[in-house]
Amino acid sequence: MLLCVRFKIFCEDLKVVIYLIVNQIEESFMHSYLDMSMMIVISTAVVLLLFILVSFILTSHRCSVLEKENAKLKATAEEGLKALKELTDKHEEQIQAFERKAKVSESSIQYLTGKLQDITDKQNDINAHFDNLNVKIEQQKKEFENNSVENQPIILAKRLLAQGMSINEVIARTSLPSYEVEMLAKVHNLQSPPPSVVASGLNTAPTQSADASRSIEDEVNAQRAKFAQQTINTALNEQGTNPRATHHVASMKARDAYGIGTRSALRRPR
Repeated sequence: MLLCVRFKIFCEDLKVVIYLIVNQIEESFMHSYLDMSMMIVISTAVVLLLFILVSFILTSHRCSVLEKENAKLKATAEEGLKALKELTDKHEEQIQAFERKAKVSESSIQYLTGKLQDITDKQNDINAHFDNLNVKIEQQKKEFENNSVENQPIILAKRLLAQGMSINEVIARTSLPSYEVEMLAKVHNLQSPPPSVVASGLNTAPTQSADASRSIEDEVNAQRAKFAQQTINTALNEQGTNPRATHHVASMKARDAYGIGTRSALRRPR
């Protein structure tokens, strides 16, 4: 609109100028050569002004077109910036949500790790208790085997050897095989105190030895009848299964009762 108004004003001015020029030309037909020169100069100036006016109009039109395009580009850029801002806000919200989930997951992992460590510690404690219980069971089992009826003759033989009886007397009273009594005697000789200590003990307590000997004899007599038949059956079975055997090996229970390890090769001398 502003350009149209300016163009109209310029056209009015141009009409006035042309009208003046025409009047001057009409009046100057009769003038001198100087007046004609002035008219030519003025005409040239008018033509130049016309060219300037046309170029100004074209430039103004181009400027208006460029302004419109610039406005469109500005609007498009603003829309793009707005969309980019919305997308950025959306991504920031997603990142914050992921961070919250990561924190929750980390806390859950720490909690589960702590629980797993507690369970592991409890499992270790339970295993330790089970190990202790197994040890106690083995000890009780060993004590039970040592105190069982089968090992009573061995215990009695140990007591008789401790009282100073000979091997033959112990064999006669306990009905044990000679090789077992010999092994018990060897173990007793290794574990017994010096003769001086034994002699002093016998001198200070003769009555206790007599009472203990009588109690042992009673126990031996009570057990002799029970295990005599069992000993005979065992000997017969051993002779039937291995008639050419020239030596005997102590059983595991006998080894445990004697206090001898399982790796020791104790054999009866030929």
